[in-house]
This record gives sequence, structure tokens and C-alpha cells, in this order.
Amino acid sequence: MRYPAFWQRRGLLARLFWPLGWLVCAEAARRRRKAAGRQPECPVIVVGNLTVGGTGKTPVVIALVEALRRAGHTPGVISRGFGVKVGIEPVDLAEAVDPSSCGDEPWLIHQRTGAPVVVHPYRREAARQLKARYPEVDVIVSDDGLQHHRLARTIEWVVVDGHRGLGNGWCLPAGPLRESPAVMDEVDAVLVNGAEPARHGAGAHGVPAWRIDFRPQGLLDRFDQTERPITDLAGREVIALAGIGNPERFFAMLEAEGVEVEAHPLDDHAAPTRTQARAWLDDGRPVVMTEKDAVKWPEPPVRPGQLLVMRGGIDLPPALIEATLKRLET
Repeated sequence: MRYPAFWQRRGLLARLFWPLGWLVCAEAARRRRKAAGRQPECPVIVVGNLTVGGTGKTPVVIALVEALRRAGHTPGVISRGFGVKVGIEPVDLAEAVDPSSCGDEPWLIHQRTGAPVVVHPYRREAARQLKARYPEVDVIVSDDGLQHHRLARTIEWVVVDGHRGLGNGWCLPAGPLRESPAVMDEVDAVLVNGAEPARHGAGAHGVPAWRIDFRPQGLLDRFDQTERPITDLAGREVIALAGIGNPERFFAMLEAEGVEVEAHPLDDHAAPTRTQARAWLDDGRPVVMTEKDAVKWPEPPVRPGQLLVMRGGIDLPPALIEATLKRLET
């Protein structure tokens, strides 16, 4: 799904949808009130967002899992698995053969962290199966699920896209919000990806808010799995593709490194066809993509430098990790 431009302003089209958006916000608030006070048997940290579209949750989940592990915890991850059909039984990533059975983001999280990951549209069932299969897990990290209130949670983090923010501040379908922006005053932490929190009203009412930034760490050559610096592409023209929630953020990141970008934005979670992939590989220019896109890429490269994957991550604020660990101790 593409993020429509009218979600960023309160124009005529958004106003036409506003009554429906009001109903969505009201129902979301009712569900949140009903779920208030529930406590899980095993601590659960939900990393979610208020808006439709990508905000950078996946690298935050990866960074959180790594931070928990450094602190001596044994984290596991649950996810919905966007765009895949999961049966009655949840999918254990340890048994998945490729991303088509579990989703690109859970696959990437499992590949990057090695943590147990279980996928099911009902996250409470995913959490139950995770603990049954991996009793050593002492903290469950939910990739998204902020609005999935059947899942009791200990801590809630909201990730906000620093460029789009909360859009026009209205709920679907009038705007990009899944629930009221007032929720930012109820969660445990707000992380604004790529901008200062005050720009989007985060932290105004006492909830801790931090800026986070995705930091490129290099390029992985998919031909021989060698690492190379991004500076290798400075001054060169590349074909860049991104099937993420905000592809423009990826293209801007490359341009900031001096790369000349021919941009090919895809829908979030979408993959190119084999015909598209072959045409881009045969073009002669390097093809550069995100790690999430590399999970779904359908054609292998035939020479070095033909297919490059930007690797990177997010450094979580030490004060946020410290506060989270203290909360888990109580």
C-alpha cells in the first residue's frame, strides 16, 4: 500500500473521510481502555507505531533484542508476518525455509539476531507458542502489535517517522493514524526516527521521547558476501529500490553519501518480478537495496558489484535501555 499524499494535510478528501476516521479512533480508544491493566506472565515489550506505513520498527526491534541480550536476558520475538497466510499453528522461524512462509521482516529479524521468532496473526497465540517452544525466553519483544490489545504488555514503545510524523493527525481512512495521537501520552517511550521529538509533539506531556537515526554501516555484495564501504559508490549512478514504508528515506540516505540515484520505490513489503530484476541486473549500473528488500530479491547476481545491500542499524539511547531494564526488574 502506498502512503497517499492527502494524509499529510486536512484537505477536502481527508475531510470527506473524517467521520469514518472518528469512528476508527473511538473504537481503538475503547479497546485500549478495555485492555488497561492486563499483565502478561512473561514480560512483553511492544514496539509499534500509531500510523500506517513504515517508521523503522524493524531495526529498532533488532537493536532492542541485541541490547536485552547484552544485559543478560534471553529475548524472543513475535510478529504478525505481513502478507503471509499462517494456519492454525504459528510459524517458528527455525523451521521456515524462506520468507514466503513467514514474512520479510520476521525473517530479517531472525537472520540478524538469531533470536527465536514465532509468527501468527494473533500475537497472543504467537507468544504462547514461543514460550512453549523456548521456555528459556524471559522477555518477549512484539514486532508491531500496539493495537493488538488481546496481547497483554509490560512496556510500549511507539516509533514515529521523523519526516511524515503523524500526518494530518486523523485516523484511517481520513489520515494515517491507527488510533488517537493522544496515545503518545500513555506509552512508555516515543522514538522519532530521523527528527527531533519536539517537531511532532513527542515528549510534551512527560513521556520520555528520543531521536533515533538509522546509521549505514556498509554494503554487502550479494555475489561473494564481501563487505565494502558506501563511499565506493560516491559519484556513481546506481539503480536503487526500496519496498519499505518510506522508500524516500532510503534514497535520501544514499544521496547524502554522494551517490547518484535512479529511484524505484515499491509498495511496502513488495518484491520486484523476475523480469524487473533481470532488467536491472543487466543494466550495468550497481543495484542497491535495503536488507528487507534483499530478503525477497528473486535473481542471483553473476558478477561482483552487481547487487549491493545497504547494512546498518539504530543505536538506542542508553538512558532508554537503562529505564527499560529497570522496568523489567519490577
